[in-house]
Amino acid sequence: MESKNKLNSTAVVDPKPSLVYYVVRWILGRVVHVFFREIEVVGKENVPSEGPIIFVGNHPNQFVDGMMMFSQAPRDLFMVIAESSLRNYALAGLFARLQKAIPVYRREDYARKGEGTIEEITEYNDLEMKVVGKDTKFTEGLKVGDAIILHLGGQSMTLNVIEVIDDDTIIVKGTSVVESSGSSEPYTILPKIDQTMSYSAIYSVLNDGNCIGIFPEGGSSDQVSLRNLKVGVAYLSLSALQKFPDTKLTIVPCGLNYIAGHRFRSKTLIEFGPPLTISSKLVERFTKGDKKAVDILTGQIHERLRSVTLNFPDFVSNVLEITPFEAKDVITTARRMYQPSNVCLSIQKYLELNRRFAEGFGKLRDEKKAHELMRAILLYNRKRKELGLTDRQAESAPPSFARALLGLGTLFKRLIVLAPCILTIPGILLHLPIGALAKWQALRIAEKAAKKSDA
Repeated sequence: MESKNKLNSTAVVDPKPSLVYYVVRWILGRVVHVFFREIEVVGKENVPSEGPIIFVGNHPNQFVDGMMMFSQAPRDLFMVIAESSLRNYALAGLFARLQKAIPVYRREDYARKGEGTIEEITEYNDLEMKVVGKDTKFTEGLKVGDAIILHLGGQSMTLNVIEVIDDDTIIVKGTSVVESSGSSEPYTILPKIDQTMSYSAIYSVLNDGNCIGIFPEGGSSDQVSLRNLKVGVAYLSLSALQKFPDTKLTIVPCGLNYIAGHRFRSKTLIEFGPPLTISSKLVERFTKGDKKAVDILTGQIHERLRSVTLNFPDFVSNVLEITPFEAKDVITTARRMYQPSNVCLSIQKYLELNRRFAEGFGKLRDEKKAHELMRAILLYNRKRKELGLTDRQAESAPPSFARALLGLGTLFKRLIVLAPCILTIPGILLHLPIGALAKWQALRIAEKAAKKSDA
């Protein structure tokens, strides 16, 4: 009940672009252009010039992602944002309200520890399980539509409640769960959230022929590949077409690809992919109650979003028994070795080459020579990092002590030539506070997000 009241107080009803909306969009556009040295936007021709659009993006960089999509999309759009962000982050919440972002509630943000313990989980029928607890007070703490999270057998399971029998017995949906071993287990309650007003605002935007922006991964993460998508975007799309069958709704993937996105004055590529049109047969299946229609559309969205993002294969980390981040370094190092040092690539070509190397390694997963190459690159990377060297520095390192002394003389001459650069100090002082503040805020937010992340 508490979450419903908060929703009524924060939801945007029938949002429309206004003068304040365009001012905020301009301000955020300037902010991202100050933080990033270069922002390259490609694929604008893929975005329909009219008609409702749902922009779906990957979510690797917390609030920066929303600022990017909102300020760089070629159409006016209203962002869909987690309501907890409005509550927990004053500055982000202020700008979100001014741009008329539509808040949605994630029940994970309202999770609470359940009373008592779970004692037994057994099969109830072909589609349901019976959960028996001790001192759980289910009739007071749970209602139909809520869910409980259990950790059994090393697995985390979310079970939806479909019936509350008494204080210590509930019926949950599902059969593919690990039955309890008889030990007492704590549990977490996820309350059912009423999204009626948020959905109404989204439907209003789409029915007016406008656009919304959303991140279907459900939360920000610095993972090296696109995560599984939540089904909410597919459900919204199908239900909107069910409600307004004449609406020509399309879904446009928006790939946000950062080159060291946490670093001040780095580079970014934003790529808009071809629009996805939802088939009438899929809408018909959804209208008839076929829940697989949502899963099918979610899979289609995931495939489109992967095509505009950089994803690294899992097998590299599995073969080398390293973290996904080290595996990413192995692949990008292979790309750097391939690319001549005198060749300067655009952001688009740079990321496309990384993407091809990632796909190439994926196709060579069974080749022993590829495994040997990856191990050699891994050892090279670790040795290079121990010495504090970059690839280019290792490549241009002097072969002898005499050549090193000659290099110092050359460096001294260059320092004399660069002396006039002292004139750039005012510009550095102007941008430094913004960069320092942005990095401090990003690290603080990332730390909070990591504690709640399911990645």
